[in-house]
Amino acid sequence: MKNASSYIILGIFAIGGIAIWLLTGSMTMLSFSLCVLVLASLIWWSERRDGKKAEPDARPTLDKIIEQYGQPDDIIVTDPTHAEEAEGAILVYHDKLVYNQIEIPKADIVDLTFNNAMIPYLPAEYQIIITTKDKMKPFVRIHAGKDAHWAQEVLIAIKRACCIEGLSE
Repeated sequence: MKNASSYIILGIFAIGGIAIWLLTGSMTMLSFSLCVLVLASLIWWSERRDGKKAEPDARPTLDKIIEQYGQPDDIIVTDPTHAEEAEGAILVYHDKLVYNQIEIPKADIVDLTFNNAMIPYLPAEYQIIITTKDKMKPFVRIHAGKDAHWAQEVLIAIKRACCIEGLSE
């Protein structure tokens, strides 16, 4: 039981059992409630006793990616709200792009476009789609925030970095 909602559910069962015991006087419900409370307390205590183990950060920062791939020629910020994270920028190297630890060779890029990935009733979310020659991963979707103009500017910056003809300004 890693999250608090599990403890809340056990607590609701215990409180419900105690309420039924108070209304009916059934000793079975009282013993059930006490067992649930003791079980939840033991689980909570054992997790606390084990201590908080340092979990590795699942979301690498740009600094960690730069350490891994080396100093880039350029950095294109794709989503300003996540600029320091791996999914907020593209690292541009002379022969490849790196986005969220995904290497995209410039020679494999077939098409670049952006679209509105909006879910109904929510604000628009724009994404840039890079189509590649790679059969295993033909599309790389890059989140570009909620501004269409920003997504278009990021697309132009990627096209310039890859020296792709047909820039639309």
